[in-house]
Amino acid sequence: MSEEEPLEIVRRAMEDRSVYEEMASKESEVWSSLLPNLETSDASAVDREASRELYVGRHQSTLVRQTRERDLKFSNGVTLGCGAGRLERELIDAGVCESFHGIDIAEGAISSAKAIAQEKDLPITYEVADLNYVELQTQAYDLAVTQTILHHVLHLEHLAEQIWKSLKPEGYLWIHDFVGESQGQHDQKRLDLMNQVLDILPEKFHHNKINGRIVNKIERAIPGKLGSPFECIRSAEIIPVFEKWFTIEWRVEFNAFMQRVIPPGTRAAFLENEDTRALFEVILMLDNLCIQEGAVKPTGGQYLMRPKKLLSVPGGIKKSIFRNPLKYFR
Repeated sequence: MSEEEPLEIVRRAMEDRSVYEEMASKESEVWSSLLPNLETSDASAVDREASRELYVGRHQSTLVRQTRERDLKFSNGVTLGCGAGRLERELIDAGVCESFHGIDIAEGAISSAKAIAQEKDLPITYEVADLNYVELQTQAYDLAVTQTILHHVLHLEHLAEQIWKSLKPEGYLWIHDFVGESQGQHDQKRLDLMNQVLDILPEKFHHNKINGRIVNKIERAIPGKLGSPFECIRSAEIIPVFEKWFTIEWRVEFNAFMQRVIPPGTRAAFLENEDTRALFEVILMLDNLCIQEGAVKPTGGQYLMRPKKLLSVPGGIKKSIFRNPLKYFR
């Protein structure tokens, strides 16, 4: 495989709208089917409970925790890539934000989210839109939330600009995402580390109950042949792009290999007895140690960001500013 292939996929999708439209249609098809099924899947529910019991995310935080520590409360929020709506329902229930507008490309997921919001009489509206081309209202929100979606976005620059434009001056952006190698092109050190750990694990821990797959070896993905067309399309560029528009107020980064070696769907097996729980603890400790010692770069990150200020905008916000934004940043 040529090192240019991943870049070529990005270039063609950006320059040829017909190529992009074909990819976007497939993306919508995949997630329209997958997201509602995950919401109702017994295996997914069992795995979420196992993840909670194992405390898989102990080296991470949550938006709820960060807002409570800072005593932040929001009125109008927008969730980009909302899927079937679980996140905004949780955030309203936790008192983080009074109302939300959710946006996603997957019509099936949006239909499911709308139905649940109507059934529970929640202050949430929804919209089917492509985040690569979405146009957001100017200064309409005081909170923007992106959770595990930016690694599916091709036009990161456009979306970063739109989120910046949509936030009020004192607003916040929350990002929780995969920020590792784009298009699954794992660094050789990470690849070796993942497979060494996987080789140690007994066969029963290789079986993913959510998708039914058994993984005995992890390899670099074939560019263009991942689970969906935009999977990890420019994941390694997410934070560098968003830092042009936003200042990082708080961050935590994590995950050297855990998400591939012990992905969702495999975690319930570690609850079997004290020995399997201890095995999980050793693997999680090793994963965190790899990040702390800089053995490999983190693939996961959470960031609380603030929009950068403009020095001056005579006559209000003008489109020309968005064509050359860096000129106006402090």
